[in-house]
Amino acid sequence: MKIITTREIVRETKTYFELAEKERIAVKRGRKYVNLIVTDDPDTKFVSEDWINEFMSIPAEYRINPFDVSPSGDLFFADKRNIEKIEKDCRIY
Repeated sequence: MKIITTREIVRETKTYFELAEKERIAVKRGRKYVNLIVTDDPDTKFVSEDWINEFMSIPAEYRINPFDVSPSGDLFFADKRNIEKIEKDCRIY
């Protein structure tokens, strides 16, 4: 993985876009990073290993695709029990 600065990406945008097709590129912006990810489909979703581990920690019988419920992919929505509770609470009101 190559970490570059915002100045570097501004100066050599084309170079880093091409490089991103071959290796991971992260642009350091303050204390945060912007990852350059190349894909053929703008709707492709990317998740971290931590997200996957947390998703897999939900018991299989309760696990659902959170992106079917929320575009954020928030793991709260990956647990069917949470969805059932929301639906139940909505019926009360």
